[in-house]
Amino acid sequence: MHRNVAVLRVSDPKVLDEIRAVVPLDDYVLGVLSETELVVDPARMKELLSRLDAKGLQPLVKREG
Repeated sequence: MHRNVAVLRVSDPKVLDEIRAVVPLDDYVLGVLSETELVVDPARMKELLSRLDAKGLQPLVKREG
């Protein structure tokens, strides 16, 4: 079990391709959980969210305790 893990989850793998087309997504990825889930560097999550927002993409951020 890990703490402070950031996961980017999409409903369709094609969405990741769409995100990669506008943001260098792989610069933030630490690992792949599945074709729809990526582990993102939690230290860079704010930066990634800012870049996504700048491109008009607004992900739902959910924190679990």
